[in-house]
Amino acid sequence: MHSCRYQGLRSDLNSSEEQDLTDGSIPALHSPLTRPGILISHTDEPLPLSRDHLPVPDSTPNSSSPSSLSYYSPSVNRSGDLGLDSCSPGILDATELDLLSHYLTHTSQIIPFDNLDLYALSVGMPNLAFNSKPVMSSLIALAAACKTHDIVKQAQMSLDGQTLMEVRELLVLAECHHGASLQHIQQAVLSSDWYDNILANAALMVLYASASHSIRVRLAAIAKRSGQQLPNDVLPQHSQWISFTRAAHTASTAVLKGIFDANRHRSATISPPMFIPPELPEKLLTPQNGPSDKIGRLFLPLVASTYGRAFENLRRKIESTAACFEGREIPALRQLELDACSKTLLFLEECASASLSTREVPVEAEVSGNQPILFDEFFKVSPWLGRYMVSVTSITSPRALRRTIMSFLNKAPAEFLSLIQSVLDSSFAEVSAESWMARGSPSREIPSLRATQLLALDIFAHWLVLVMLLDGVWWIGDIGQWELGQVVCLMKSKGLLHLSGGTGETWWPESMYSVNMELTPNVDPAGWG
Repeated sequence: MHSCRYQGLRSDLNSSEEQDLTDGSIPALHSPLTRPGILISHTDEPLPLSRDHLPVPDSTPNSSSPSSLSYYSPSVNRSGDLGLDSCSPGILDATELDLLSHYLTHTSQIIPFDNLDLYALSVGMPNLAFNSKPVMSSLIALAAACKTHDIVKQAQMSLDGQTLMEVRELLVLAECHHGASLQHIQQAVLSSDWYDNILANAALMVLYASASHSIRVRLAAIAKRSGQQLPNDVLPQHSQWISFTRAAHTASTAVLKGIFDANRHRSATISPPMFIPPELPEKLLTPQNGPSDKIGRLFLPLVASTYGRAFENLRRKIESTAACFEGREIPALRQLELDACSKTLLFLEECASASLSTREVPVEAEVSGNQPILFDEFFKVSPWLGRYMVSVTSITSPRALRRTIMSFLNKAPAEFLSLIQSVLDSSFAEVSAESWMARGSPSREIPSLRATQLLALDIFAHWLVLVMLLDGVWWIGDIGQWELGQVVCLMKSKGLLHLSGGTGETWWPESMYSVNMELTPNVDPAGWG
């Protein structure tokens, strides 16, 4: 049983105002579910693994063998902080074993896009986790998010008290384990003698951040349709998912960059052969690449045929703003923000072009055009993990639509993301959230947007149209629709939609949002006020 609390989690589990959630009272949350669970292996097709085939270094000199389930569970020290070094040794409890089983038999099978992904997630990551408490925490957090998604998916119309309590407990447990992993990756980047744990953690954390946000979006949508009032700790947390995604990517690319630099100076005569994953049964591979069937048939062609003109209008708005800045004394920060917007648009145009291109991308696309990067003990990265990270971080041209679109968060300048987060996390975002959850709520003054903030929001909205194409990916789901609905709501609240078109045309993101809502009316934050 866990009694941990992740410091960044906004929850007041015994708050009296959160009791009246459904027809009946929801009991206060005391501890995670402890339903019996067992560790299940791949019985249909064994995936034997030895250290000869998969070098997985111990995370500590005295770590246990790969077959051991012992690891350090997250706990709270006397000061109330969650730490990796302060927690006491333990084993996986019943809930964690159940989640580990869920990961091995389900989660790891519905994320991979290709054979390399499948090997990394179903074989490599679990073996690392048995020797690394932070990787195990990340794995369990992702499994908890996946299980929560499965529960919420079945509750289409409303959440009964028992279901909501189960969902809250899983989310709290997931945040607890995620907090432990986050602390590890922050500490280990600068002081690690082996990079496998850092890279594995980063990959799992990106998946978890998106999955957690997607689940909260779905919960908010269900609450809206059923008229339920949900506690804050299960609702979307604004731009937090962007922060975690970018932080994990920054950590992993810092490691990979060092390896790439070393590859340039290493003699070819001592280079090891490039890792090629073994062929695993195709029945284990059920990739979720992008749009659902309806979105793929009806919405994607519309986006592909209209985005060119929309991006031209966006380019003209940036140029117009730059012209207004010329000859005027403006703060240096504003010029930096404008430059960041200009650079970001270039990345977005590349992202859109690659995503909406009709040409077939060859299987070799992710490795062609680049000198193969080799990984071994010299570079402190296992070969399988090195290749997997090169693929998921989009360092090479990705074949998966989901990676092409989401790579925008990795490539956009940090100044641009900071600008977006300053908008999403500001007071007017809080005001909008209140209006979405309660009809007829009193209006409050909403701060004005700077010209650069408006530009950044415009660029972000255009990217969110692309994200709406990923509704068939379970850990992304309705994020695009939800976030774009927020932006549309904010623009309407300030009467800015008529300014965003520039040519008298309807703002493209708003038009695409309206069409998407007609096709898949899952969430509608813009209509909650």
